[in-house]
Amino acid sequence: MAPQLEIYVDGKGSVFRTAERGVVHLSISSTSIDQSQAFVNVKGTVETLTQKFRSFATKTEDGRPHPLAGITTFTVSPLNTSSYFQRDSSYREIKSKPKEFVVRSTAEVVFRNLELLSEISHELANMPYVSIVSSEWRLTGPTRMEIEREARVKAIEDAVQKAKDYAGVVGRQVVAVEIKDGPSSDSTYRPSFFGGPPAGQMQQQQMPQLQHQMAQQAAKMASHTMDGPALEPRTITVSAQVTAKFVSVDTD
Repeated sequence: MAPQLEIYVDGKGSVFRTAERGVVHLSISSTSIDQSQAFVNVKGTVETLTQKFRSFATKTEDGRPHPLAGITTFTVSPLNTSSYFQRDSSYREIKSKPKEFVVRSTAEVVFRNLELLSEISHELANMPYVSIVSSEWRLTGPTRMEIEREARVKAIEDAVQKAKDYAGVVGRQVVAVEIKDGPSSDSTYRPSFFGGPPAGQMQQQQMPQLQHQMAQQAAKMASHTMDGPALEPRTITVSAQVTAKFVSVDTD
């Protein structure tokens, strides 16, 4: 009897789907030495946005997104306030001047209707106190579960085929005796226009410089949004990987 043959292989599988949802992450903020004015600016903008989003986010009687709703869901965070001393061109604190107050909120909007996403993105790019922080493409939950399963099956099939290829060359037959699930991944598209660590981790003296950079980047983003082509959904790739052990079952 020939010695038992052991084969170890990795199997990989990928499945592709066109994105079904477009997600926009917003920042609503206002800076002023008058805290009450900054608060009014942000509060009024948040109320305007909430009213607009709600008009497109209709629900069924059981509270689920309506099948024809352009927006499936949206969330808006409570307003929060921070303050800091004004700074000179070298970003040194000017304590002789009054502090500036920043009032901000954030929002996440999930669009089913991608034409509506394009239309509202143009409006957001022209609204005062509003910045488009980042965006992403998503799949629905059921679709993601379906293609994750397809990717796993493809990965196992790939491992089996590799093992058969190797065994066939040396005239053996093998069966799987061990399969380990490997890391999975997807290519969900989410560019970040405001890079760097979270604001809470930044030193106080970095905040004015960051806010200046954010304003410049937001302006560039707005210009690109207004002048760019209509939004097209990205293709999302979901991949799976397995590691498998095969042993020979043939005898002389």
